[in-house]
Amino acid sequence: MTNFYTYQFLTRQPSRVNAIIWTVFFILVLVTIISLFLFLRHRDDGKYRELTIITILCLLLTITIQYDQWNQNKSSRANNGQVASLIKRMAYDRHLSVNDIYSNSTNLKDGMLIKVKDAVYEVELNSDNSSFQLHPAHLTNPKINLIK
Repeated sequence: MTNFYTYQFLTRQPSRVNAIIWTVFFILVLVTIISLFLFLRHRDDGKYRELTIITILCLLLTITIQYDQWNQNKSSRANNGQVASLIKRMAYDRHLSVNDIYSNSTNLKDGMLIKVKDAVYEVELNSDNSSFQLHPAHLTNPKINLIK
């Protein structure tokens, strides 16, 4: 089974993971503030100091995960944008909607497949990816999974 991605999938920004990480981040900030307040109020009790240190370390870990996720999303959006612009250009050239064209790759690369309605084409790119040619292709397994 071959996966083909829709134009909407390629232009959509991944937000579920970011929302979860931001939620965890704000909860940790709140817990850190509360534990810091309790530590300052009860300086003799070591458990609040340790709780504050643990929450600060978790907060730093969450920040590094969020930064890594941001870098991955930035790279993914750039790659997806290139494929989306190829789909948009093909739709314009063929007087079709972008919803009728699908790609089997989220990265613009030589040899990727483009499905236009019922036909499948192999994309041949030049060396700097500024132009492309389409060659008819046939899938060995005609089952297609559309990822929206």
